[in-house]
Amino acid sequence: MNTRQSITVGTALVLLSVQSLQACPACKDGFGSNGANASVGDAYSWSILFMLGVPITILTVFTVLLTRKIRQNPNSRPTM
Repeated sequence: MNTRQSITVGTALVLLSVQSLQACPACKDGFGSNGANASVGDAYSWSILFMLGVPITILTVFTVLLTRKIRQNPNSRPTM
């Protein structure tokens, strides 16, 4: 089996197993928008968004600072 076939088979297995990975009805209702534990589900959602946003913010700040530093000193630009 070559690499392309392996990737195709792996993707098919993942797509077929998605149905079995869903939460049980009690968990889904409990963490839904109207359940007793809705605030816990919202907290997980917000924490994931913040964890994704922090690296992007750090990279943006680093890029802006580096760009400003290069523009202040025109001799530091690489020559081609």
